[in-house]
Amino acid sequence: MLSSSCINSNSFIIIAVLITLAIADNASEDDNNVLGNLFTALGSLFLTKAAQIASKEKQDDIKQQINDMEQQLQSLKSKLR
Repeated sequence: MLSSSCINSNSFIIIAVLITLAIADNASEDDNNVLGNLFTALGSLFLTKAAQIASKEKQDDIKQQINDMEQQLQSLKSKLR
């Protein structure tokens, strides 16, 4: 799996430019349109997946905080008895 922490943002840009130039120079206008739309769709799907993962992790964190608070509340209630 590719980790974004391995490469800085400038390197990503340079790699993207090099890949684009290598592919686009040998492709027709129609091919470039198709590839551009494909990469745009892929980017959107990656962003959607990342948002779903982040949302699930946030929900899991909130559920854990609720459980911790409920345990603390029970502990405090038991001290009152």
